[in-house]
Order: sequence, then structure tokens, then C-alpha cells
Amino acid sequence: MPDVTVVGGGPAGSLSSRLLAASGLDVVVLEEHKQVGVPMHCAGMLTPETIRLSGVQPDILGTITSADVVFPDGRVLDIGRRTPMIYAVDRVDLDQKLADKACEFGVDFRYGVKCNRVTTDTKYAVADTNAGTVRSDIIVGADGPSSKVATYVGHDLPREIVVGMQADIRFRMDDQDRMILRLGHDIAPGFFSWQLPMGDVTRVGVCVSPPFRPVDYLKKLISISGLEGMEVIQKFSGKIPIGGRRTTYANRTLLIGDAAGQIKPVSGGGLYPIFKAAPVLCDTVNSAYQLGVFNSSVLALYERGWKRVIGKEISRGARMRDFYLKLNDEQMSSVGEIFDTPDIKESLGMIDFDDPSNIVKPILSQKGVKSGMLKAYLRKGR
Repeated sequence: MPDVTVVGGGPAGSLSSRLLAASGLDVVVLEEHKQVGVPMHCAGMLTPETIRLSGVQPDILGTITSADVVFPDGRVLDIGRRTPMIYAVDRVDLDQKLADKACEFGVDFRYGVKCNRVTTDTKYAVADTNAGTVRSDIIVGADGPSSKVATYVGHDLPREIVVGMQADIRFRMDDQDRMILRLGHDIAPGFFSWQLPMGDVTRVGVCVSPPFRPVDYLKKLISISGLEGMEVIQKFSGKIPIGGRRTTYANRTLLIGDAAGQIKPVSGGGLYPIFKAAPVLCDTVNSAYQLGVFNSSVLALYERGWKRVIGKEISRGARMRDFYLKLNDEQMSSVGEIFDTPDIKESLGMIDFDDPSNIVKPILSQKGVKSGMLKAYLRKGR
């Protein structure tokens, strides 16, 4: 019998299992697909710090040092810096390397095994799967936004689920270090779209809030980007849970990543929160073993710990998103006008994509920004 069963072999499951195995525990990962990373669900935009925290070196498809932010009225804010903002990485390669490294530490990956239900009793955590029953001391739910493990922890759902879709198109952008982000209800209601240079391939994608369908807006984005009629190499989609879950632990059970709602509300990114939460999860499990107690009172240490590490950014990001969702296109364009100054664009160019809410205070301290933002917010939209 393994000490810990991890449900899900994506980055959350791979890193968590690696850390747990490195601490001396016997760990099994149940992965429903035949291969990790497939199908792909992520845009693959990672900061240098996120790559460092992963502990592996994924294949880099593009290096982004600048961005054009396009507002609904057509205004373009060009922001940038000398050092990389983000890297466009091969997400399948990243996921596979994370899984391979976990296996190097002795993790037992079981592919094609789908967890259907989780239960616990005084002796075991039990995963009922298509390949039989797996018992262990603790179960870790790293099984994404539709987590079966999270269903056991509680039926509370994330506050919001946005849906994304993107396409890789055979086209080489002229500027290989500049991405394009587009805002507006006609482009990406409730979120934004992106266009990334990756050598001879361009990745375009969009996220939208329900009830809108991303497939409709991706088609529009491809046309706007001048890519209509060009070869589409592949398309992929996914859900992003925003707003978190009320509880990420229960008796003998912990949640991490999308299953826990550990998502940056501004960007929808989940890898940085995963890589910060995984060491906390490992420490909590080891504390439980030292005590010989696996109930919710002990495992509550995990939630307190990860919220100390990334909770502030998630809560501040949620407030930023609430403000963004209240803006109509005219108001959004007014914000773009306010931000279109050399000083603010310089500040935006230095944004930390892992902690984007940190940019708010420096921008609001600029002369006239607070009053201008208030006027924009109060302006009646079309």
C-alpha cells in the first residue's frame, strides 16, 4: 500500500509527488490519460521564476520582452523591457519532464487509471478507479477543475469558470519578441486574447466568461489577426477555475492546483501557484506522518500555509478582476487613455506576471491617475 495517492499527473501532481517521494514516502500517481500533457490545456506562457521553481528546463518556443496591449477603441499601449517578461514553452514537454523527474525519485505513475470516487475512513483514504481500488494514508487531488477528489472535500465550486481555446497557426510574426494582448467585449468578453510568436508558428488564443463560446471568439481573433485561411496545426481548449474553493483539505485529503482553485485571477495562470503550494503540501504531509494523525485538524496546516504564500496575490487579483468585469468597452478605452503615458508604460513594462497586482500601487501613485480612473469608472458606456 502506498503512503500517498496523487490523483492527476499534470504539473500539480508531478511536482507534489516528486517532493513527497524525495522526503521518503511511497507515492503513486493515478493519471487517466495514456500520456501526461496530452491533451494540452494551457497557453504555455511562463515567467523565468516559474520555470526556475519547476525544477526542470522545458523547451523554449519563444522569448517575450514586450507587448502591444490593444484596447477596444484601437489604442495600442506598447510596453516592454530588456529582460524576458515571459517565455512561450512547450507545455507537453514541460509536463513530461516534470513526470520523468518524479519517476527518478521513485514515484509510481499509473497511466490510463481514472479515479471515479474518493472516500475515507479511520484507517485509509480510498480511490475507486477503473482499474480497482487504491488505498493509502492520504490522497492528493491534483485532478484539475473537474476534480473528483474535490467533490469529496466539498461540493462548493469555484466562484467562476472561464473557458479558453487557442490555435497554433503556421505563420511567422515579424516581431519575435513581442506578444499582442487584445481587450474588449467584442474580442474576449470577461477576459482577454493573446497572440504569441513562436518561430514559424503563431499561437492565438482567447478566454471568455460563460455563456459566451470561445470557439466563436477564436474564429474572430484569427480573422482580426490576419491569419484567416492559414494552416491550423492544432487547436486545444480548457477550463480555468477562478475564485478558489472554500476548503482545500479534509480528512486524509488535500487539493492542489486547479482542483483547489489556486489560480491567478488576473491572468488565469496556475503554474506559479502550484509550484509555490507544492512545498507547503509536502511539509504538511510530513508533519502528519510525524504526528501519526491524518485528520482535517492536522491537514488544515496546508491551507493556512499556502494562503500565506500565495493567498494575498489571489485575493488582490480577485479584486482587480471584479473591477475589470464592471468596465464596458468605453470605460476600458478610457483606462487605456489614462495609462498611455511614458511613466505608466514604463511601470507596466516592469510588471511581475507572477504577482501582477503589485503594479497597482505604483500606477495609482502617478499624478492624476486616481481621479482619471474614477471618471472612467463613472462614465456612462455606450
